[in-house]
Amino acid sequence: MPVTSPRARAPRSSADVLPPDWQPVLPRVFLESGKLKDSVLNELTHVLVLFPASLLAGGQLPQGLPGAVLLKQILGRQRKKPTALLRVGAGSGKMPQEALVPEATTLGGGLIRWLAVDPDASTFLRHQQLRQALSGLLAEQPARLDIVFHGSAGFVASAMPDAAYVAAVNRVSMPKTVAADKTTKAAGTAKSGKTGEIRLWVGARDQAFLSTSLAGVMATAEANTLTRALCVLPPNQLTPGSFRALIPGQIKGLGIRCDTYDVAQLKKMKAGAFLAVAQGSPEQDAAIVRLTYVPKVKPVKRDPKDKSATQALPYVALVGKGICFDTGGHNLKPARYMAGMHEDMAGAAIALSVIQAAARLQLPVRVDAWLALSRNDIGPGAYRQGDVVTALNGSTIEIVHTDAEGRMVLADTLTLAAAAKPDMVLDFATLTGSMTTALGNRMSGFFASQRHLRARLEEVGAAAGERLMPFVMPDDYDSALESQVADIKQCTLDGEADHILAARFLNCFVGDAAWLHLDLSAATCKGGLGAIGTDTTGFGAALTVQLLQSIAVKGLARSSPAF
Repeated sequence: MPVTSPRARAPRSSADVLPPDWQPVLPRVFLESGKLKDSVLNELTHVLVLFPASLLAGGQLPQGLPGAVLLKQILGRQRKKPTALLRVGAGSGKMPQEALVPEATTLGGGLIRWLAVDPDASTFLRHQQLRQALSGLLAEQPARLDIVFHGSAGFVASAMPDAAYVAAVNRVSMPKTVAADKTTKAAGTAKSGKTGEIRLWVGARDQAFLSTSLAGVMATAEANTLTRALCVLPPNQLTPGSFRALIPGQIKGLGIRCDTYDVAQLKKMKAGAFLAVAQGSPEQDAAIVRLTYVPKVKPVKRDPKDKSATQALPYVALVGKGICFDTGGHNLKPARYMAGMHEDMAGAAIALSVIQAAARLQLPVRVDAWLALSRNDIGPGAYRQGDVVTALNGSTIEIVHTDAEGRMVLADTLTLAAAAKPDMVLDFATLTGSMTTALGNRMSGFFASQRHLRARLEEVGAAAGERLMPFVMPDDYDSALESQVADIKQCTLDGEADHILAARFLNCFVGDAAWLHLDLSAATCKGGLGAIGTDTTGFGAALTVQLLQSIAVKGLARSSPAF
């Protein structure tokens, strides 16, 4: 039986204890209902004015735009027309032309910028433009940032969540050091007390509606920030043991249950695929951690006339690869590709951050988060090429390459997750280099066992501003994984279509469960991506929160034929 307690802690040494300041604190965000007067505007230090691009259709600046006199002066000095504030997409053989984001100094010495927002543009593009517009303001780490909305109630309702999210996730700084004897000085940490403040000037709008929307935005921002903060921690600090030890503090007061399957218990369960990877680590602190959130809501009647039948809550299982460092094992990675392998636990970070968000928002969706925490070390006890191991579901696996460890720890973790009979299983993993080869780092690829799941994930990814590309996984690819000594090969040495072969391998461990597999090729992107300005993007957290919110409202569709 697993150790069941939200307070259960893994054994740990002084070397892997995280200091109290490792986790950034989001800025405080407020809605301002009053009208922004010029006298007040001139007293503000850092201001971004947002207005709909459609107001520039006549070729003139919008009437009543805050700071319009200053903006007109800037355009005149630069000999630009108001239409320069509009982005022009690629076409007729020309590269896209980015929108001008003018900047001026107010009479009070404050910094002000203007951005024309196109509500019809993709969420990704809106986020990217907002990040770029905010970058000059946030670079000064202002104690207060003011975002002013000029336009209709519909424009405010659509633009406010985007602006609040982008501002919040970029206002914090990731920890630059986690030395136990040194206080982190990153802006926004709890100890510094400088969490920052963001004020959203929304005017006389529906405050109740906007407040509800803002709560969802901040939960998503918190999920992305936690994911990124965990990913940037160095491997001598964030170990499987210290990851397990920080979980109680993250779930405290949220009604989330914690069950831990440590190495001793996994040996009794014969989880040979997971243990093959874990056995190389001298600390033996690896574990599969199950977090469970069951909302306290009344069951919904399927048929109001039927007094007995009730609609069960949607049930989603999240599975995250949590390799806290990946050497490649005996098939040792070259230095170039081992750099950054402390972020190979991004999938587990997403699973933890998303279940936390679901509980904070009290979503009417049951959620399990399974964290496969280990390291892939090299040493006398590490698994080798040619080994044959028996997975938790009884399948035997021929080890072909020890650097394909992610699919090994996921195999047994997916088996456990699917055995609980959720309506859907979604796993996250920085799994294959071939997905990065296929897509680069500007989007991530995914696989779906059923068509309706593919459409659903594409929809929420677009809404969240995290771009996805669906891939197919025809069963004839299984022939490449045929083994002469076991039920299945772990991978091939050719490397061809490894992202597809990895999906086919994992498919053997989910049974009949409706399943989505997200290969996180966009977990890191130099210069940032979409809403996020850091190289570590936290990709996957926002779209999964969006997915759970969608399921809470629309439920889960019936299964359609598998691919």
